[in-house]
Amino acid sequence: MSTVKKTAQGRRQPRRTLTAPVVEPIPGESLTSWIGAVAEQQDVKMRPLLRELHLDRLGGVSAAEMRLPDPAARRMEKLTGVDTERLHAMTLARYAGNALPHLPLLPADGVVVQQWHKGAWIHHSQARWCPKCLRDNTDRRWLLRWRLPWSFACVDHGVYMVTECQACWGTVRFPHDAPPEQTCGNWTDEGEWTHDLGQPCGFPLIMCQPVPVSDDSVLALQARVNAWLDGSPTHEDRQFVALAAVLIPLVSPSMVRRGDPLLQYALRSPRGTSQRKRDGRRPWTDSLRVAAAVCAADGRVRRSYAATEVAEWIADHRFIDHRRMPWHMDMAELAYGPALRPNPFVEPLVYRGLITLGGWL
Repeated sequence: MSTVKKTAQGRRQPRRTLTAPVVEPIPGESLTSWIGAVAEQQDVKMRPLLRELHLDRLGGVSAAEMRLPDPAARRMEKLTGVDTERLHAMTLARYAGNALPHLPLLPADGVVVQQWHKGAWIHHSQARWCPKCLRDNTDRRWLLRWRLPWSFACVDHGVYMVTECQACWGTVRFPHDAPPEQTCGNWTDEGEWTHDLGQPCGFPLIMCQPVPVSDDSVLALQARVNAWLDGSPTHEDRQFVALAAVLIPLVSPSMVRRGDPLLQYALRSPRGTSQRKRDGRRPWTDSLRVAAAVCAADGRVRRSYAATEVAEWIADHRFIDHRRMPWHMDMAELAYGPALRPNPFVEPLVYRGLITLGGWL
């Protein structure tokens, strides 16, 4: 071995180990949020921490948050003291049996993961949050459930989830392999076309003012969806979620005449009337639209209507609201979406021309 290599190895800093006690995860926290809290507590950067936890071998914390292999979970348990059961509970694999069917077994399988990402109902990089929840915990922890479109309201604080920065009204996005930012990182209009003068928005996300829920039934439905996510759903729960899934792109104002008037207003707004993607967003990224679809689905399921009767009801109300444009459902969405296979409501809607298969979203 040359003298240069010996000298370089002699100067190499020893690998730093985590000091006990390691910060504990809060109930329902996401893996990315907790690892960010560990990095802040241990005063270590994310990249060395991921190497120490062997998460860099899995493709980073973003891949590990999908499904954490047992060897990596055992190493993390040894280094942090957090048991493997809680570590697995912080990954999206806990929803693989209901909200995220066909979750890839190997996060490193690029083709399968890409196909699943295209149709899975999950916010890959777009954030939604409850500012009051972030204010309640000093470390600003983010919950795993917020990664799903099914989180449209906060039951603890009685408010709708926030999906945009209220200063620049831009979509807040997660950084790659890093904990969620505490401030909005969108570039302002003044700096969009400049090279040196542009600055990010910088608005604190905890300062966003969420809209209160005026109808208690919306919070009751969110609690029901949360129970479906974390427990064993009944047949009626599966029917309820399946109908809500197809109603999210098809819901119209006349379907939610009763209840929270904000939902009807949101559907009548220019944002609510458009089915097209806006700034890369799909209909299920809007918490108010998801809440409206869930409310409309609950009324149909409680009356035990057949799938064909539900399709007629949807067609009639969309005709009243002058919305004849069909929803173009991608085949990947049909295969990987929540409760969309099997979904008894899809075929009647396709037959009536309200949904067309094979089109791009």
